[in-house]
This record gives sequence, C-alpha cells and structure tokens, in this order.
Amino acid sequence: MKKTLLTLSLLAAAVLRAEIPATTDDGFAVPQPGHTFSFPRDHGSHPEFKIEWWYLTGHLRAGDDWRFGYQATFFRFAGPKDDAAGESDPLFGTDQLFLAQFALADLETGTFYQQSRLDREGWNASAATERLNVRQGPWRLEWPEGAEAFELVASAPPDVQFSLQLEPVKPLIVFGQDGTSRKGADPAARSYYLTFTRLQTTGTVSVGGEELAVTGQSWMDHEIASKQLGNELEGWDWTAIQLDDGREVKAYILREEGGSKGPFSALMWIDPAGKVTYYGADDFQWEAVRWWESPETGNRYPIEVKITAPTPSGVEQVLHLRPALDGQEVVDIRGDNTYWEGACEVVDESDKVIGRAYLELVGYGTSTAERLQ
Repeated sequence: MKKTLLTLSLLAAAVLRAEIPATTDDGFAVPQPGHTFSFPRDHGSHPEFKIEWWYLTGHLRAGDDWRFGYQATFFRFAGPKDDAAGESDPLFGTDQLFLAQFALADLETGTFYQQSRLDREGWNASAATERLNVRQGPWRLEWPEGAEAFELVASAPPDVQFSLQLEPVKPLIVFGQDGTSRKGADPAARSYYLTFTRLQTTGTVSVGGEELAVTGQSWMDHEIASKQLGNELEGWDWTAIQLDDGREVKAYILREEGGSKGPFSALMWIDPAGKVTYYGADDFQWEAVRWWESPETGNRYPIEVKITAPTPSGVEQVLHLRPALDGQEVVDIRGDNTYWEGACEVVDESDKVIGRAYLELVGYGTSTAERLQ
C-alpha cells in the first residue's frame, strides 16, 4: 500500500511539473519546482529570467527612538531576446535595463524622501552573476566575498545619504511549498522567492547635513521570474511583518478585477528558528481599516489594515497595521510606477505595539504616464 501511494504521489508531481513550461513564449526561463540553489551564486543576477529584483525594507533607531523607515529596490529587466540592438557592447551595455528606487521616511519630522534611477547595463548599472553585487550610479547592494554582512548605499534629494550594513540573524527562506511562489493561474506566473526575514542593521543616515548613527532590523526579498502576475490580476497588497517575539509574517492578497482576493493570495508564519507554516487565501482575512487619498496623484490607498489569521499553535491572531506616516506614496516618473510603500507599527487587539511592518499597495489609481497624458 505504501509503495502504491508513493508511486501515485510521484506521478501526480510529475503531471503538475509537466504543466509548467520550461520557457515563456518570448524565450525566458520559467522557475521550476524543486530547484536546487547554490549560494553565494544565487544571490546574484539571473539573466536567463526576464524580471528580477532585490528588495529591502527596514526600521531604524537613532538613539532610543524609532526614527526612520526605508525602502530600497533594485530591478533588472531583460529586453526582447530577438532585439538585434541587444548584442554585447562593452561601453554602452546590452539588452538589460536597471531601475532602482529608494525612499526614506523621517518619522521625527514627518518628511518622506524618494528618488529613482533608470539605466542601461554598462557604465552606470550592472549586476554580478557570481554573487550579490548590484550597482546603479553611486547606489549599490553588495555582499563582499567572505563577509558576514552585506552593504547598502543609496541617496535622495535634497541631501539624504544612506549607508547600512545588514547581517542575517535567521536562515534564508525559499518561499513556496514546491520551491516556487505562484502569482496567478498561468503556470508561468511564478517566481523563485528568496528571503532574509530578519537582518541586524547598523550604519549611518545623513539628513540636512546631520549624520546619525542608526541600528535596527531589515527584511530582504530576492525574486526571480519571467512573468510577474497572471493576466487576471490588477494589483496586490503585501506586507512583511517583524514581531517583537522573534516571529515574522509575510502576507499578500493578489487582487482580481474589482478588488476581490484571488486564490493565489497567501500568508506565511515564520517561527524564531526559521520554520515556515503556510496558509491559503481562504484561511485569513485582510480588512481595510482606513483609506488615504494622495494630494499629489489623487490615488486612494487602504493604508491601515487588519489581518486576522490562524497561527501554527491553533490560536487566531489579529495583526493591526497602522502607518507611521500617511504620506508614503512613491511616485516614480522614470519607471512609470506609482504606489504606496510605508513603514507601519503592528498592534494587537488591546492596542499594544507588538512589532513593525512594511506595507506595499500596488495597482490603485492612475500611473505616472496616465496622469501626464
């Protein structure tokens, strides 16, 4: 009987795997279940995939007080494989485009700083394939060979300078129960989703000519894909939560047309040792508590949310995310990208602060290009 069940299980896995194409219609690799990763190489770039990004958020103290929230993302986009102009050029690049975004929320002054860069691969932008080393102009994200921590350097106008060292204190997680993260009904709409859920962070932040020593906690995602979302989806609400008791939560709703929660939405608990417990779309509730309308774009975002979810211990828990600053809308003209990405505090049902989070809200209102038409 056991042999029969094992055979049926292997056959079912083989059938599911056969439904996943090896490449997209335009020739880019599709993430495959059961892939074996090799580090430090897989912290680096994967040009055989169409889309890749390294995404960091964090909460920083200056002295005894929480002073800053930050977000930094480095994107790599591959151009069409049949683009004759994409031949290698040692000076002016190939067919790779790099987009970087940086935002800093100064919670003491209520000021939100942001900046973006868009560059072709070459002099101003590159991503190494053998280890983590991404750069755009003076911005960089690098894990030096043999070092215990990696480095993040960025800046924003008028005078923000930012330099951090980030050391993993929990093991790297490959999210997805089969080693891939589904993003829609299309079998190709999936990613490799590599995450450090807790990074001990030290460094300096300079604002207005004043340099401050900071400490705190960060989160890093590295996603590798060739199709970002299924065609049925219009956007997503996503959060990375770090609780004071050593646990983390990654949760997102993939919104279908009209705003309904799609079936590939998910919530994951990460315990203090790094063990992951998965819950599906029907297992948790995501409720908008308060909306905010941007005075710059007119877009409305549900910036305060309440998540009600089961826990591995069997007890339901409420996680109430409240923005540390309402005005954390990212308006990126270079990348034609407008969304809300903000530092939040997490409170329980008794209104006690139990952690901190970042909340990302994408697909609400008009894009930058639509507003400029």
